[in-house]
Amino acid sequence: MKTMLPPSLLKIYGALVAFFVVLGGWLAIDLQQGYEKVLTDTADRAMQRSQIINQSFRIQILAADYVLRDLLGRIQASDLVHPDNDQEHLQRMTMLLKEKADTIPDFFSMVFFNQDCVFTATASGKNTGVRSKIELCEARKRHTGPGPLASYVPGTKTASGRSALVLSRHIRSPAGDFQGGVLGVIELARAQHWFDALRLESGDSIALLDNEQVLLARRPLLPETLEKRVTTFEIPAALLHATTALETSVVPQRDMDGRERLMGFSKIEGFPFIVAYGIDKAQATQGWQQRAIELTVGYCILLLLATLIAHSHLTTLRQRDALRASEEHFRMLAENMADIVWRVDAQMHFTYVNAADQRTRGFLPQEVIGTHVRDNLTPQGQGMLEDMFREGREIEASNLRGIPLKYELPMRHKDAGEIWIEMSSVPIYASDGTIKGYQGVGRDVSGRRQYENHLLQSHQKLENQLTEAVEEKSVLQEMVIRDGLTSLYNRRYLDTTLPRELAHAEREGKPLAIIMLDLDHFKKINDQYGHAAGDTVLVALAELLKKGARDSDFIYRYGGEEFVAIMPNMSADQALERVESWRMRLKRMRVTAGEFQISVTLSAGIAVFPEHGRTANVLLTRADEMLYQSKAAGRNRISVYAQM
Repeated sequence: MKTMLPPSLLKIYGALVAFFVVLGGWLAIDLQQGYEKVLTDTADRAMQRSQIINQSFRIQILAADYVLRDLLGRIQASDLVHPDNDQEHLQRMTMLLKEKADTIPDFFSMVFFNQDCVFTATASGKNTGVRSKIELCEARKRHTGPGPLASYVPGTKTASGRSALVLSRHIRSPAGDFQGGVLGVIELARAQHWFDALRLESGDSIALLDNEQVLLARRPLLPETLEKRVTTFEIPAALLHATTALETSVVPQRDMDGRERLMGFSKIEGFPFIVAYGIDKAQATQGWQQRAIELTVGYCILLLLATLIAHSHLTTLRQRDALRASEEHFRMLAENMADIVWRVDAQMHFTYVNAADQRTRGFLPQEVIGTHVRDNLTPQGQGMLEDMFREGREIEASNLRGIPLKYELPMRHKDAGEIWIEMSSVPIYASDGTIKGYQGVGRDVSGRRQYENHLLQSHQKLENQLTEAVEEKSVLQEMVIRDGLTSLYNRRYLDTTLPRELAHAEREGKPLAIIMLDLDHFKKINDQYGHAAGDTVLVALAELLKKGARDSDFIYRYGGEEFVAIMPNMSADQALERVESWRMRLKRMRVTAGEFQISVTLSAGIAVFPEHGRTANVLLTRADEMLYQSKAAGRNRISVYAQM
């Protein structure tokens, strides 16, 4: 005859089944969310590291491109001649390339080439007359972007026979016709050496690819895969064809060495290269796997315990002694669990904690039981507890009663410290449906949070270092081109900008005025009033010139008391009018230097492109001749070359 279970016992069994269904569902959801969070966080770290290495590599390329732009500003299309019968001119072009190549160690060669892509001069003096491959030449002719043309070229297509990354900048006529240019070659082996110097975490990988997914460099090195198209990566098409900086992270992928990694890809802005950073999935999920095992074992133990209790009820029915024994068995298992097991009443006072709480926070069970949950939290944790209460009330007011809550709280440690505990709790309902308490488990996650904070701080530190490097480079560049006394451009910057402005004037078909100025009897001022007074006069003249200049004008201190002004789109008559205004204002000025009031005048000479000359040396020479003519004629006057 079957024994009929009393209704009260059926309710208990139903509640127990519901509890384990909810708890099992929570565990499954929690583990799934934890797994997805590990993958997401790891992918984000891979992306961040990819971006940092991306920016560092881009700075290396931009430094090289800066040299190419500087070289391009020093030559004209007429310099790109082969064969060059003018040996002096050929030697000058070769020395110019060698001088610049020595400033960039990543360049193993730099070359000038003409409109047919024939090498007219090289830094080594070798390979002149060599013609680039047709497809490379055609690519240069088609390139119209503002930046350099950058591409990977295999050894079978280079003059040296070594694979390389090639940067080139081009000269075009006013009509847009291709007239040649300058290119620099970075050996692919140098890129690999740069990757070898990077510090990677164990199991990580870093790779450099071009837009065709050809592997250019990788660490750890796989020699058999270099310069071959990578088919294992699933790089989004939008990233491959992007022309601006772009980044993306994807689901785990099988890397070239067969290991599954979470990859972060970023496009190097302005260049056809992609940086791929991979973090080993097995290592990234190791902590999650350990936690999954612990939670699953704990759940199985609790489920087994519940089954044993139910079986005890079925076999002994209402034998209270057997039930009490089962409860003691439960307590024994809970006391030996690694995670904290706890229970509170409806007023949030602890009614039970297992021994894991003492091992984690240092408090004896009798010091915790009976205290309010709030008293065991830090001030920050007490504020977070209020948010948790509010969330719990909202859940109870909805149709989602009984679902587990998961949260992290900073709790007090007996040694007056702080420890972060990850809590999971579910409500305990009375027979009338009201909540009579809560129970759950907790585990120490302080180490994980410290590691996450460390990674965040490390990332911020790298970003700050990169920003400081960029700012320092900008300051140094400004110091190189400025005169220390007057803050005007210096003679070195004149050598850079004058050829460029002449080339621009020639393309636009507009005049360009070159003016040389000199203070009259400046030596007498130094002798009579002292060099400090002389410096004051030079600064006063510099301020006068700057106030009378346009945004497009360039004012230089040429040396001593000599100044040069470059004025684009200005005829000889306009230049004469401008310099005359400077001369008259300076003549009326009285420069205060200590107790002295110093009067000073200037003499000037003017030459204008193209009517007085077409090259920088000719125009400067003729402006200088006019300056000395003004001095010879009595000083305090202006001479124009056309008026000779």
